[in-house]
Amino acid sequence: MSYIGIVGARRIDESDSSSNLLELQEQAVLLLRGNTDMHLIKRQTGWETGVEGKWRYELADPFHTTAEIEDYIKRHFGEPINIRFCMHDTTLLMAYPAFEHLRLFARYTPAKKFIGYFDPMRYSMMVCMGTSDSPFEFQTEGILLHEVQHLIQKEEHFARGGDSSKGIMRYMRLAGEVEARNVCIRHFMTQEQRRGTLRSDSQDMPDDKQIIIV
Repeated sequence: MSYIGIVGARRIDESDSSSNLLELQEQAVLLLRGNTDMHLIKRQTGWETGVEGKWRYELADPFHTTAEIEDYIKRHFGEPINIRFCMHDTTLLMAYPAFEHLRLFARYTPAKKFIGYFDPMRYSMMVCMGTSDSPFEFQTEGILLHEVQHLIQKEEHFARGGDSSKGIMRYMRLAGEVEARNVCIRHFMTQEQRRGTLRSDSQDMPDDKQIIIV
C-alpha cells in the first residue's frame, strides 16, 4: 500500500468522477473536530492523520510481485524501465503524474540485503535482481514501495526521511523512514485489516520517539 495525501487525492478525484476522496477527507475533519476517535474516523472515511498532523489515505498495493517484476526486468535487462510496467494498479500515477517519468534500473549482486535507492539526478530507482528469498523490505517490490513513499512525502510535504550518515538510531527514528518501513509492514494486511487499524498500530517506532523533519 501507499499513503497519499490531499494533493494526490485531489488529482484522483479530478481524473475519476466516481472518486470522492476529498469529500471523505472533509468528513474526517468534521469528525475529528467532534472529538471522534481516530480509529472510527479511519473506518468511516479511510483517512487518518500522520505524526506531523497531515491527513493520509491508504491506496492499495500498486506493484506486481517481486517475481513478476524481475521476470519483466530479465527480458529488458540493461534498459531503463518505466515504473508503469511494474504496476498492476496505476491509480498512484493519477495521484502523482510526475511518477510517469520514473525509471527503474537493476543490477545483480550476491548481497542478501542490498538496499535499493532513489537517484534524484536521473529520477530513477536502482533495485537488485534475485531478491525473492530476501526479507520483503529488501525485495524489489518492497524497495519500490519504500522509495515511492519517500517521493510521495516530498509531493505532499509529509515528514521526510533521510540517510544514516548521522547515525543508524537517528535514521530509524526519522518519521519519514518509519512511514516508509510501515508501508512494507502493512503490505501483508488485508484491506479490512488496513481499514481497521491506524498507522500507529503497525509502525515499529512510537510517535513520541520519532524525529519530524518536514
